[in-house]
Amino acid sequence: MPSSIRTAALSLLITWLLLSGCTATPQPQPPNTLAPPAPTPTPSPTPSPAPTPRAYQVTIWAPYIGFLEQKTLTDNADRLSEVNFFWYELGANGEIRGSVQSEAGLNAAREAGLSVLPSILNGDFDRERVAAIIHDPDRRAAHIAAIVQLVMENDFDGIDIDYESLFAEDRDAFTAFIQELAAALHAQNKLLSTTVHPKTGEGGAWGGPQAQDWAKLGAVSDEFKIMIYDYHHGASEAGPIAPPGWADQVLSYAESQVEPGKIFMGVPFYGYDWVGSKGESIEWRQAVKRAKMYNVRVQRDASSGEAWFTYDDGRHTVYFNDAETLRGRLEMMLDKHPDIAGVSIWRLGGEDPMNWAALHEMLREK
Repeated sequence: MPSSIRTAALSLLITWLLLSGCTATPQPQPPNTLAPPAPTPTPSPTPSPAPTPRAYQVTIWAPYIGFLEQKTLTDNADRLSEVNFFWYELGANGEIRGSVQSEAGLNAAREAGLSVLPSILNGDFDRERVAAIIHDPDRRAAHIAAIVQLVMENDFDGIDIDYESLFAEDRDAFTAFIQELAAALHAQNKLLSTTVHPKTGEGGAWGGPQAQDWAKLGAVSDEFKIMIYDYHHGASEAGPIAPPGWADQVLSYAESQVEPGKIFMGVPFYGYDWVGSKGESIEWRQAVKRAKMYNVRVQRDASSGEAWFTYDDGRHTVYFNDAETLRGRLEMMLDKHPDIAGVSIWRLGGEDPMNWAALHEMLREK
């Protein structure tokens, strides 16, 4: 091999050895000793807001609507939900008598956002007027058509049926009437309110409540209003008008028959002035005026919470309802029957002004 080639080969060998020595042999990597990242903390659940107290409905029957009554409606519209004007009655020949008696009152109610379901009652609480219609299928159908026409022509939100003092033998026919009327109104997207006598059991103490099958009436009615007053009345001896213990029993029975969300507890805003077993219905303002006139002390009945007094050497006995009485009734309702729809007031006019404060404070505003 020529020396020049040997020299070149030797140079290449030396270069290769140098490069091999300079190349580091890869070393195994130590395991990753870093701690794993901390887990993202789970956020604490946001506490659920406290449940908002439910809004109870407050309806009121209005037998008349003068300036003062109209002002009461508008001033308390945020607590009221419905007004039942007493403008119509079933006549002796089966016709519906009456008309809108106050355009101003009707407009005020509507502008205040109140539902308007006028009442139809049997004039003089005459059973025969109702019986003649409900026991005759053709006349019953005609009466239902007339009611629907009345509601539609006046653009009412529905109707309140207040047919009182029927007989036990009218039970099935009255049930058929309410069922058929409900179907006809609901077909027009209108509401049916049915007003009934109070009772604490299926039988009932007399014909009025015996004629009313609560389970069947409540099943088709949108509102089921129970007149829980007149425990003592104008033809009885003097005494409390609506004892809370009795009202509790009525509502307990009602809830066993009717969906609670349809039930309204009727509450009295009035009183009676009795002489013996004859009582004159009076307003709160009349009762207060008589107590002042005769300079007598108003007392509080322990069992019912109702105000009472006597005058004219004890010849007259007066029981009446005020804001304190109302608070007691509402406390009973909220404690024992919190799932019912609300209250129905008899009646608008002459009531204790502090009643409205009690309603505002104890029943949440709309």
